[in-house]
Amino acid sequence: MYNLWKYIQILKLTGKKEHEGDQLINLLDLQIKFNEVLKKKLTIEEFEQWVYVTPEIAEHYGHALYLELISLDFKGKYIDLDLEQLLTPVMPFGELEYRIIKEELELVASDTNDIDKVLDNIYENYCDGYSFLRFLGLSFALLGGSNGTLIINEGVRELLREEAKRLLRFIEVDKIRITGMFEYDDFRDSEYRIELTNVELMLRKLEEKIQEK
Repeated sequence: MYNLWKYIQILKLTGKKEHEGDQLINLLDLQIKFNEVLKKKLTIEEFEQWVYVTPEIAEHYGHALYLELISLDFKGKYIDLDLEQLLTPVMPFGELEYRIIKEELELVASDTNDIDKVLDNIYENYCDGYSFLRFLGLSFALLGGSNGTLIINEGVRELLREEAKRLLRFIEVDKIRITGMFEYDDFRDSEYRIELTNVELMLRKLEEKIQEK
């Protein structure tokens, strides 16, 4: 009974947002949030609070799923498993992960020098299963300074930029196809998988660039 009352109160928030002209959250925003909590990039506490103020979940996924979501015991021992079982069936992981990885590589391939956070994300994605990100992920580990800020000179930046562009070309022609969360198919010939077969040479070049002034 309490959950039903809470659900009704939350649904009233939708009408209030529309009446006051607040921006409603779109489907992609919801998918990103679901993805973040499943990948543990968002705490359970943060996700719970977000769920209670996001009635748009019901609009995009149906009232039954939203009611089930707000009825979860977010402090329970098995909440991670509960969320996985509830959210995984409605998540287009391949499409969403493709978008995320592509956007991160595009940032590294761009002219911006503000890439500390994106390299951190790439490192985590590499560790979690995206092996084609190996060189960029290991680069993040090698470039860390004593104060936590990455030390990136122009030579290093260009090396990272070239690798991001190389991977983007394979992704865009479907030679690297992301199929799910931390899952992908690699259709490249072996000589093009240099980040897997010859990463030592790539890292030596990186170390040489690090030494440049």
